[in-house]
Amino acid sequence: MTPEGQRAEEELYHAAEQVPVGISELPTVQMRERELGERGTPTMTITARELGMVAEAGGTWGPFQLLERVGQGSFGVVYRAYDTVLEREVALKLLLAGAVPEEDQAGALREARSMARVRHPNVLPVYGVDIHDNRPGFWTEFVHGKTLSAVLAVQGPFGPQEVAHIGIDVAKALSAVHAAGMLHRDVKASNVMREQGGRILLMDFGLTHRHEAREELAGTLPYLAPELLHGEPASISTDIFATGVLLYYLLTGLHPYSGSSFPSLRTAHEAGVWKRLMDARPDLPSQLARVIEKTIDREPGNRYASAGELIEALAESGGFTGTASRTPDGKRGARWFRYGISAAVLLLGGTLYFSGVGRKLLPGVASAHADYLKAQDLLDHYYQPQSVESAVKLLERVVAGDPASATGYAGLGRAYWQRYRDTREAAFLEKAKSASSRALELDSETATAHVTLAMIYTEAGRLDVAAEELKKARALNAQSAELYAALAELYQKQGRTGDVEPTFQKAVDLEPGQWRYLNQLGLYYFSVGKNGEAARQFEAAVKLNPDNPRAWNNLGLAYRRLNRLAEAQTAYEKSLALEPAFGTLSNLGTILQFQGKDAEAVEVYRRAAAMNPSNYVIWGNLASALNRTESGKAAAREAYAKAVAVAAAALQSSPKDASTIAVLGSWYASMGMPDKSEPLLRQAVALAPGNPQVLYRVAEGYEVLHRRSDALKWMREALSSGLPRETIERNPELAALRADPQFVKFAATLR
Repeated sequence: MTPEGQRAEEELYHAAEQVPVGISELPTVQMRERELGERGTPTMTITARELGMVAEAGGTWGPFQLLERVGQGSFGVVYRAYDTVLEREVALKLLLAGAVPEEDQAGALREARSMARVRHPNVLPVYGVDIHDNRPGFWTEFVHGKTLSAVLAVQGPFGPQEVAHIGIDVAKALSAVHAAGMLHRDVKASNVMREQGGRILLMDFGLTHRHEAREELAGTLPYLAPELLHGEPASISTDIFATGVLLYYLLTGLHPYSGSSFPSLRTAHEAGVWKRLMDARPDLPSQLARVIEKTIDREPGNRYASAGELIEALAESGGFTGTASRTPDGKRGARWFRYGISAAVLLLGGTLYFSGVGRKLLPGVASAHADYLKAQDLLDHYYQPQSVESAVKLLERVVAGDPASATGYAGLGRAYWQRYRDTREAAFLEKAKSASSRALELDSETATAHVTLAMIYTEAGRLDVAAEELKKARALNAQSAELYAALAELYQKQGRTGDVEPTFQKAVDLEPGQWRYLNQLGLYYFSVGKNGEAARQFEAAVKLNPDNPRAWNNLGLAYRRLNRLAEAQTAYEKSLALEPAFGTLSNLGTILQFQGKDAEAVEVYRRAAAMNPSNYVIWGNLASALNRTESGKAAAREAYAKAVAVAAAALQSSPKDASTIAVLGSWYASMGMPDKSEPLLRQAVALAPGNPQVLYRVAEGYEVLHRRSDALKWMREALSSGLPRETIERNPELAALRADPQFVKFAATLR
């Protein structure tokens, strides 16, 4: 008897979120050029006393009840307020008394009215503008989310796919603003908000102006295009430049050009003193780097001529062919989930500061950050020996140093989950659940923890609970590849066969540069007998990661199914050269048996059994190979006895495992023990009447027992349930069954 060998790998890498790092931006600068000092250095300082009294929460402004002050800048204050007329919550932005000249107040209100006419999903909607108690103000939608600068300050640089998506959304917003005949003039990370549901919003139009030139030089220093520093008027091109600086900043936490004053920034531009993006982030897709560098070109004519052109270029760069970079939550291709606090937007040229933004690194955070990044790199290469174990140790050190780190616990939960999938040791499963739960206690919007728990619950058969966890993760980020991969696994368990393939494909499409999603899709195709499609996915996976022994092993499995035995053997040998894993050795032994090389197969199986003596499949394979050699009959019986003992022990913890029961029944048949074999074969059918692999084992057992009619019955059922025909074609124990006229007649109907 020749068991199928170890099943295809099903491990899936889910890395963790980034530990906090301290990154902040410079505040907005707005003044007339004639007000600059000799060196051009901004010197405006306004104290609270000079600004006058500011209404506190509990007061009113016209029909608005002031519920809570959520931020204040140099020129105004932002409140969460209640509109008593329309009965809704709004963000109310009031200019501070005396902070802005009267003529500028009127201009700001005119611009707010202009912005109210811009309607776009990525533009913060302005609901109204008015003056009450001699204080001008306007109100907008109250957005629950975080600015990108706040996210970056907490979680570190973004990954390329998320930056491309953000860039597209910001460019769409700019396109709407430009179409209305306006400029934004202050695109930057603190003026872009990520709503809890994932929507990107361009905000703070306090600096927006008509296209006509103005004498004011407005904006944030690092985002100012070089022509602005030489007195040229703002333009569409300067908004494009600022958008490029934003994208550069999100990827690196740095600005391409820096200077503490206009002259020093001008000098940096003129000298070409800047760090190229691929030097700052060498892991980026080159196409995306080229798009951003074109956007921030010193010469306006070399930049994209419009926001529409930038959208097109970013969209093309989204089909990454290189290795996607890791995001702060450890995954390839950024997926940002944790946007929890209620926040309003920047007010009319002032700066709204959020709690925690711009904080300095505490002692030990830098080393913890290094540990975290190293752990993520290890998890990203979890197929390499000892990588997951080392990652676990690093992440344990991270949370020991910062017990309040939700991202640290989320990462640790994911690492423990991977350890469980590698070892199937229940202790790691419990640790994964505990760490992920702790992450959610610290921050309920740590979506990676929701996904990990969903996979744990899917594994345990608690499918409703798993679905609820994935629903929560999806609400936080509907563009997460790992989310869709986990969802597809859930659909498999739920029997939603029509939804599985497109959902796995969605994960692949979101991150085409990631082997693990190609691998999962290949495993799905493999499980349903679409072996050609499976092979193509595995081929793509090994092309992306030629140092990946698991991908090579799975490719060998697909080639074996396709009867491409020489190629299968080569794939297994490449896998073994990278990692001498017992499962791959077992698979190689099966190929050797199919080629009639039983003596060679015996040696390979012995090596595998020495590496993992608790794997009953390997002992069964060894017994089968020994049984076909001249001098191996006695040794074969000993190997079968070992296989039976190990399988019986496994049943103690999983007494309803139909696959193990079927294999055990067929082995008892090979040992000439029908009294033990038949009850197990019947039990396996009762437990899994539609499982083709189980039915195949049952048919094989009955054939060994010389019960041809039963063997034919269950083999027909196995083939009708989806068993690949090639599974039985090279099994020497089934040669007589394949020649049986009844089987030949039935097999002809399957062609």
